[in-house]
Amino acid sequence: MLFIFTLNVQSFAQQMIPKQKGFEISYSVFPKSPEKQNYVFAAGLISYAKNGRYFFGRAEYSRKFYEYRNYDIPIDTFLLHAGYSFYLIGDSMRNVNLNFGLGALAGYEVVNRNEPILYDGSLLNTTESFVYGVSGKLSLESYLTEHIVFIVDGQLSVLQNSQRGTLHSLMGVGLRYNF
Repeated sequence: MLFIFTLNVQSFAQQMIPKQKGFEISYSVFPKSPEKQNYVFAAGLISYAKNGRYFFGRAEYSRKFYEYRNYDIPIDTFLLHAGYSFYLIGDSMRNVNLNFGLGALAGYEVVNRNEPILYDGSLLNTTESFVYGVSGKLSLESYLTEHIVFIVDGQLSVLQNSQRGTLHSLMGVGLRYNF
């Protein structure tokens, strides 16, 4: 309903001006999460280039649980994500835009709060590791006001050395404040 509402809002301010900056926060979830909530929080900066394209850089924290017998093993991941987003299509006033972004990821992953021994005496081979990879992101961005942008996105990441596996998908929402 919020998306339908934003389609009727008209904003006449200049948007997506080259060198304009923005701060963005987002909350994402892993599709098909088990009973425990698996999530990603992210915050970052963007800088617009020409024609609605922009550079982005953000920090992400994610927690995902894996079930081992009757025990949930937490995996915490801290990532830095940088890349470039391409404007694909939008309305004539650029109030609603579809963008595609490509980026690089690098960070650190901690399994079971760095405790190698589980409750039943089992030993984890790895409790921490450096992770890196690439990602692709498709985002629908809608201006709520001349400075505030509502974002719905989907992201697919390929992470090497991750205990969560190599391929990760996310769905999320966020807000951006352009200044």
